[in-house]
Amino acid sequence: MLKKKIFLCSLLVLGLTTACKSKEDTPKTDKQTEVEKGKPEERPAPAEEPKQPEKPNAPEEGKPSVPKPSDYHIATRMVVTPIKGKTTALLRTLKLEEFIWGKDKNAIKLGDLLPFVEFSASELDGQQYKLTTDDLKLLELVDLKYQRESDYSGNLTFMVRYNGINGKDVLRIPISIREYFLQKFEVNESFPKNYYLGGVAGPQFGIYTGSLLKPYDKMKYALVPTEPRADHANNTLSFRGKVDLPRYKAENVLTLDFELGGFKPLSALKDNLLFSTTPSLNEWMSDRLKKLKSLDDATILKSLELNSIQWIKLASPALRLSRSEIGDLVWSDDFKDLVGTVSGGLDTRDVYLKQVHLEVKSAHYDKEAGTVTTEIALTGANDVALSGVTTKLVVRSIKL
Repeated sequence: MLKKKIFLCSLLVLGLTTACKSKEDTPKTDKQTEVEKGKPEERPAPAEEPKQPEKPNAPEEGKPSVPKPSDYHIATRMVVTPIKGKTTALLRTLKLEEFIWGKDKNAIKLGDLLPFVEFSASELDGQQYKLTTDDLKLLELVDLKYQRESDYSGNLTFMVRYNGINGKDVLRIPISIREYFLQKFEVNESFPKNYYLGGVAGPQFGIYTGSLLKPYDKMKYALVPTEPRADHANNTLSFRGKVDLPRYKAENVLTLDFELGGFKPLSALKDNLLFSTTPSLNEWMSDRLKKLKSLDDATILKSLELNSIQWIKLASPALRLSRSEIGDLVWSDDFKDLVGTVSGGLDTRDVYLKQVHLEVKSAHYDKEAGTVTTEIALTGANDVALSGVTTKLVVRSIKL
């Protein structure tokens, strides 16, 4: 028994001794010694991430930013404000002609307006409180009307009742009747590229009116284009249109203005404006050349330049429509204008060259062929100056 006690005591002593040893008492390895000699710099502790700035005290989402006014002040101090950028969508959505001309009071309701306007009210301090979804459930429109001031301006007017309390003021939402109807019609931008402006805007305007606008609902609307105005410098056509509403038998509701550009420029007449000789011109040219002392090109040209319209009007004008199709043009009664026509199923009525200016650029007599070949330039028409629009005219059967 005594021996066991001595043995246990020895173990306890050994254990205490081991536990009391420090890290310095632990034998160092060669690797640890090398690290101490080099004394590498200790790595700095990673920097703490910057704290995000605290958000300013803002109202919780869905909650008003100012205290809610009393029901009485909401009803009597109500304001309606159109939402910026949503006017076009509002006009596209409203059933305005049903409301105004159809006399349907249910054609426009509060729910039709809510996506495009905001309702707010204030206490006496003037701070605007925007009505919430729950508030709007208690709102009613009273005596809704449309007040038209002109084709360009007007207002949807009404009073309100909030939670059974009647408002005192008339509220207004600006509505332009013109902008409303302009959305119902769209110009046909693909039409002008195949036509000259002069005839479309000129005496033949009526035959082109059906092509100026894209298709629209003719059960609801009727529009007759009128008052064409051509801007030849910019190749654009302006015209007006009187709007009727057939289903309500409402006529001349308003007049709209349109502009359509992109017509064929007069420069496209190059190589397409043609003149061909006639028996009358052949005879005239023969008589003229007989009177000349010399038949060289310069002398003939100088002679033909004098009052050139006198003999060019004897030629037959035409317009090349394609490689195989040539349509006729005609002179006006005073020989000042070249006008398109319909002949042989070919239509050139879009051509109307008012106050035509033609110049003779060259002339050559071929005695053997019995011809005089001239180069004629169209230098102006429709108050527009032109260059480079030339054509050849060969006068035949010259008998000297």
